[in-house]
Amino acid sequence: MKYLITTLAIISFNVYSDDHKGLPKPSDCKGSPTNYYVAKLIEGGTIEGWLNATKMHEAYYKDRGFDVEVVPSIQYLPSEENNGPSEEVFRLSTHVIHKSLPEQERWWDWNQNTRTESDIQVRDAFVAEYDKNNEVTARRYLCILSN
Repeated sequence: MKYLITTLAIISFNVYSDDHKGLPKPSDCKGSPTNYYVAKLIEGGTIEGWLNATKMHEAYYKDRGFDVEVVPSIQYLPSEENNGPSEEVFRLSTHVIHKSLPEQERWWDWNQNTRTESDIQVRDAFVAEYDKNNEVTARRYLCILSN
């Protein structure tokens, strides 16, 4: 009986471990490929400074002809007293949303092959603004799907 249970456990593990093989890959994104950054305010940093960085960030893309939206959001933890949010800011999030996978690939190609020293200086300016206000704690790649 012990061997039967062990064998069934191994078979079950192998069956479930293959479930991920049918899942879409980032290169299959049929929605909007998105870079998702989670950050926390640093000492001396402000929400206003962080929001300014997001505006500079989006302008960087738009000024270079890319259809990218930079969407800031604030995360709050659930309140222990009720079902709503607590009043304290927990983390900041920045979503860098490309219109489509081909648009993101066009961006990557430009970023690797065409950007100039002036482009790098403008990028460094918004990165410096972020760095004055927050510290990135996590970075993820998302595929935002639409209905």
